[in-house]
Amino acid sequence: MKVRHVAPLAHEPLLLGEGPAWDAATETLSLVDIDGRKFITISDRGVTCAPTDDFIGCAVPWTAGRWLAAIGTQVAGLAADGATTPFATLPGEAARYRANDGKCDPAGRLWVGVMSRDAAAGAGSLCVVHGDGRVETALSGLTIPNGLGWSPDAATMYVTDTAPGTITAYDFDAATGAITRPRTLISIDQSRGGPDGLAVDAEGYVWSALWDGGAVLRIAPDGIAVAEVKLPARRLTSCCFAGRDLTDLIVTTASIGLDGPALRRYPSSGSTFRLSASTQGLPATRFRGTRP
Repeated sequence: MKVRHVAPLAHEPLLLGEGPAWDAATETLSLVDIDGRKFITISDRGVTCAPTDDFIGCAVPWTAGRWLAAIGTQVAGLAADGATTPFATLPGEAARYRANDGKCDPAGRLWVGVMSRDAAAGAGSLCVVHGDGRVETALSGLTIPNGLGWSPDAATMYVTDTAPGTITAYDFDAATGAITRPRTLISIDQSRGGPDGLAVDAEGYVWSALWDGGAVLRIAPDGIAVAEVKLPARRLTSCCFAGRDLTDLIVTTASIGLDGPALRRYPSSGSTFRLSASTQGLPATRFRGTRP
């Protein structure tokens, strides 16, 4: 697997860059800064950066110029300028819980992790936001629910829990959204870093960004890590495929929690990298909500 490193994208360093998403219809890349409470879009028209009033866990494309975002425990329509429209509420007391990573499944439902603000063990869950605004809890007992993805045939769903270092595969029913038959795809030793956000390529391989690991792993459907891409940042947070051919691998990183020596060693922390990959990604699905 050949990957070529390209210079960081043109935005200011982020505290906790996360959730990159490529909207092919508008050729717009969006991402969030969770702890920096910012929503960023990047396109040929330039870079926009809008503040949010709480931690923004994720934002997925919805319609042209609008995203569906999970901010704190609120799910809202979000414009590039930061204007929001209420849509749904996630479970959990707002003072104790917040949204984390999220992504749309092939049918257009939003799956989003909810975690304790102090990352208490077992306090997290994985929720599904339907197009009519209904919210259901699909999984509980997680700690830091994170990267999500689906196989090219939509028959398998991948769910990351960063704290125990696991990516779990489930049988997935695209018609109903039901997940069954959990099995561990991979368990990553803490010495390598924690699995964070992920993307799935057109060959069905999972790309997992490693928090405190400085690398992205490419993992075969049988759970074998077949390649490792190193980057000049320590805390990699997520990745997605972008560009007209879906051959650009976008990788977000964080600077939060790094001391002076670490930042001097990894001066690109908080940057977003674009890499040219020799494999193609899967197109992202927009949220298929029916409410305004």
